[in-house]
Amino acid sequence: MIARVGALCLALLVTATSAHAEARRWVPTSGKSHVWFSASFPLGDFTGRTEDVTGEFQTDPADLRQGVTGTLRIRAATLRTGMDGRDRDMRKTLDVESQPEIRFVVQAVEPSFSSITETADVLLVIRGLLVIRGVERPMTVPGRVRFRSDGLWVRGESTLRMTDFGITPPRRLFLAVRDEVAVAFDVTLHPAE
Repeated sequence: MIARVGALCLALLVTATSAHAEARRWVPTSGKSHVWFSASFPLGDFTGRTEDVTGEFQTDPADLRQGVTGTLRIRAATLRTGMDGRDRDMRKTLDVESQPEIRFVVQAVEPSFSSITETADVLLVIRGLLVIRGVERPMTVPGRVRFRSDGLWVRGESTLRMTDFGITPPRRLFLAVRDEVAVAFDVTLHPAE
């Protein structure tokens, strides 16, 4: 009798462990993911945004301690500010012809809780490499993740300096865009097929 109970417990433990020990591939959901920035200019602040968000991530939502890896990508030419002239200047500044992609490569994630739920956000410290115009810089992004009915929702915000990426802040006459720019993402991920 004790042997049967022991065997049953072992079988349940193996089943539970294997059910939670497998990382899955997740990809951004089209139409439910966007990246934006906010910049300061003496004549008025402005924002830019794109919904052309792609990438792929590997994680086990039941055990974030196993790690999170992946890359978030946008095509730089798809960023829009609402002014055609400014958008044209931005595409030139970002050199979208030779460096069409902006990407963030996740290297490590520190979660506030080990598993993702539907009832509360899990706070994250996301460490990775941001690549703009072919220049790679380390970046730390405070974020949050939660299960929703349409997938995993992830949001994060940080700041960067254009000059760190070899970009001279754009000028109009004697006025310049501030070097520090706020960047953010709001992404819904679904399991990859």
